Amino acid sequence: MTGSASIDAIAKDQPSAAARELRAHGLVRTYPIGRGAFGRAHTAVRAVDGVDLEITAGVTVGVVGESGSGKSTLGRLVSLLERPDAGRIVLDGRDTGRLHRAELQELRRRLQVVFQDPFGSLDPTKSIGHAVAEPLLVHRRVRRSGMATAAEELLTTVGLDPGLARRYPEQLSGGQRQRVCIARALALEPWLLVADEPTSALDLSTRSEILNLLLSLQQDTGLSILLISHDFATVQHLAHRVAVMYLGRIVEEGPTHDVVTNPQHPYTSALLSAVPVADPPRQRARQRVVLRGEAPNPARLPSGCRFRGRCRFAVAECATTDPQLTDLGSGHRVACLLHGAVGPAA
Repeated sequence: MTGSASIDAIAKDQPSAAARELRAHGLVRTYPIGRGAFGRAHTAVRAVDGVDLEITAGVTVGVVGESGSGKSTLGRLVSLLERPDAGRIVLDGRDTGRLHRAELQELRRRLQVVFQDPFGSLDPTKSIGHAVAEPLLVHRRVRRSGMATAAEELLTTVGLDPGLARRYPEQLSGGQRQRVCIARALALEPWLLVADEPTSALDLSTRSEILNLLLSLQQDTGLSILLISHDFATVQHLAHRVAVMYLGRIVEEGPTHDVVTNPQHPYTSALLSAVPVADPPRQRARQRVVLRGEAPNPARLPSGCRFRGRCRFAVAECATTDPQLTDLGSGHRVACLLHGAVGPAA
C-alpha cells in the first residue's frame, strides 16, 4: 500500500463534519502528593475539578492560565492519555469510558497530540522518516516498504523538505522538529489536534511560523485544535473560543473576541494586562493589573471562591460561596459573584 492510498483509506474511516464533536462533562483528576505509614494517600491535589468543555469541527478552543492551573492535565484527559476520576468524555457520540480497548484504539486515531518539547517527543535513534510514518505502520495503514513515500508526503504538508526524512532529530532546528511532530500527528488524519504549549520551547520568530502553520492547516483541512498555553497573546491569535483556568476550574469562557475585549473575571483582566502591546505610547498608558499575594496551596484550597485571596474586588460572601459558571449571553460565561447578586461588574 502506498502512502497516498493509506491516507485515502483513513479518510474513509473519518466521521462526517457534522459528527465531529468532543464533549467533556464534569471532569475530575486527582493526584496523591503525600502518603502515610502504610502507603495510603492522605493528601491529594485536584488538578482538574469539575470541568466542562466542548470542541466542534473546524474550531480552535484555547485554554489559558498560569502554571499549575490544570491546563496540561485537562489536555491529557481530553486526548485520552489519562482517565478521569470522575466525569465523562464523549467523542463523536461515543462515551469513551464505556469502550473496550480495541474500540478505544480505533477512536483514538481521530485525535492526536503535539507536546511542548519537540526534541523530547522524538526518538533520537530513529530517522525523521521513521518517526513521521510510524503511526501508519502501527495502525497497519502502510507497509514498511511504503513508509518513505508516506513520510515525504507528510513532511511536504508541513512545509519541510522531503529530504529531511533521512536525517535524525539532532540534525534539525527546534522549529523543524516541531513541524516533524505536527506531521506525525497528522499522519492518521485526525479531526482534533491537542497542542500543549506547542511554541513555548521555541524562539519568537519560530513561534510565529508554527502558529501560522497550524492556522493554515485548519483553513485547508477543517482541523479542530485544543490549544493549551500560558500566553494569552498566542491563544488570541488562533482561538475562536477561550477558556481561562485557575486552580483546576474554568473561571471564564466564551468567544475569544468577547473575552479579550470585555473580560468579566478579575483573573482574566490580570492575565490580559500582562500581554504587551506593540504600540509604545499605548503600552506606557495602560494600567497594569497586579495580583496581590500568592496562589493558594492546591492541596489546601480556601473556602468559597478560590481566587478571593488575590482579588481586589473580594467581598465577605466570597469566603462562603463557591461561584459557578453563569451565562452572560452570547455564550460568554463567568464564575464570579461580581456578576450575581453581590457587588458590581468587574
